[in-house]
Amino acid sequence: MDITTIAGFLGAAALIVAGVAGNQISASLINMHGVVVVIGGTIIATFINTPLRYITRAVSEFGFIFRNSDEASPDKFVPVLVNLAEQSRMRGLSALKDADPAMAKGFLSRAASAALEYNDYNFVRQVLEQEINQASEEMNEVINVYRTMGVMAPMFGLLGTLIGIIGVLKDLANPESVGPAMAVAITSAFYGIFFSSMICVPIAGKMRAKVWMEVRLKSMILEGILEIMKGSMPLVVERRLQSYL
Repeated sequence: MDITTIAGFLGAAALIVAGVAGNQISASLINMHGVVVVIGGTIIATFINTPLRYITRAVSEFGFIFRNSDEASPDKFVPVLVNLAEQSRMRGLSALKDADPAMAKGFLSRAASAALEYNDYNFVRQVLEQEINQASEEMNEVINVYRTMGVMAPMFGLLGTLIGIIGVLKDLANPESVGPAMAVAITSAFYGIFFSSMICVPIAGKMRAKVWMEVRLKSMILEGILEIMKGSMPLVVERRLQSYL
């Protein structure tokens, strides 16, 4: 599990609990009108803005931010690739068949298979770079779902506030109702800012960081496989891969 993600969500929950316990967050912040406008409006706008396949993936990939990123650490793959280089020097490229299919979500095995099947340095580079780029672009579209929600939520919070203020202006003849009504109206902006700043933007940021780590890892694996195809010595392979650490 990703410690920072869990710590962040627990910290947010702790702040809310502390606010309630210290009477800083009171019942006056509860505003169903604001909740409906902000959450409902944000979801509807996101549906209009985004194809269904990316919305579905955004929901299914939510757990991505909780997964431990240790697997994407390049330093764990350097010995593996150096060992493959050593085996290839002794047995030829057929040693790439021993690549672990579970490592890097199967990318190491796919890269090794491409090197074995085509034995063409430039073609293998082109095919694998295209796979890396397409996977990254696909995830960026998923991340954009959360970015869109992060942009829309404050706007709908402001919209809810404006709707509430209009209601206040209609009842100015009753001064006693103005204060409570304004408090209810302004809470809509609070919901929008909170939803954007504490949920949507952090999720998009964590996903972007994890995607970047995966791209770096796959690029390192690709570089290692290409060096093995060239017949480079294991020491040379190791030195080239250390530039990714």
